[in-house]
Amino acid sequence: MEHIVNTDLGSYLRQLRERVRPEQMGLRSSGSRRVPGLRREEVAALAGVSQTYYTRLEQSQTAHASPQVLLSIARALQLTADERDYLLKIGTPAQNPHEPAPSGDQISPYTRMLVESLGNVAVAVLNYRCDILSWNALYHRLFAPHLDDNVRTLYADWGAESEANVTYLRFISGNHRHDPRLAELIGELTIRSEEFAALWCRQRVSNCVEGTKLFDHPVVGELELMYQSADLQDGNILKFYHAEPDSPHEAALRLLLVDAAQQPWSSV
Repeated sequence: MEHIVNTDLGSYLRQLRERVRPEQMGLRSSGSRRVPGLRREEVAALAGVSQTYYTRLEQSQTAHASPQVLLSIARALQLTADERDYLLKIGTPAQNPHEPAPSGDQISPYTRMLVESLGNVAVAVLNYRCDILSWNALYHRLFAPHLDDNVRTLYADWGAESEANVTYLRFISGNHRHDPRLAELIGELTIRSEEFAALWCRQRVSNCVEGTKLFDHPVVGELELMYQSADLQDGNILKFYHAEPDSPHEAALRLLLVDAAQQPWSSV
């Protein structure tokens, strides 16, 4: 049986429509409305498509649409750039759906040397399923709490962190709809975690390429770090965590680096 990540176009459009308030679009919201958000005919009118055609899309009677139609719907629903890109991915046929998914589990010797040379920055290489393929000593000490049951306490705001991770997983699933390992991962998380299942069903989408995270680290306490991601030629992702120069957080990161030098570790 083929495993396909659940990226149903119809349910995604329905979620997007129901979150938009009529007054956001300059529409009157007086009178009783049987559904939250916009009506289907309102979305169709705003997008410049027929109500019948839009209804077929939302009811999954039509699995795909042209990029032009999808872009019109994206504009009508005022989607973010990440949401628009995801809509285009799941709303058009997958390219070479039967092509074997890349393993994404190998890194080049050059990448491994780069990871190990960046001693003052916490850095790791991840594949698109977010498996860690390699990390340096500082990254290991920073995220070591990930390896036990106290992972929630590492983050100052676990709710925001968990939601960000699920929205990112939803985003990348658009590129890998036919990857059986990714489908199995999402299925396993859905079964084992009610929290994950609830967040996944919300169908929120966001790419995580840069930002700031606040940690409550068991060794150095409060730690605010900036993060960035970079795509590698082999399809993997290079992730950096660094502190603002000359800040207390940089001092804490340096302390963690000293602690890392005193602990056994290995690059995965």
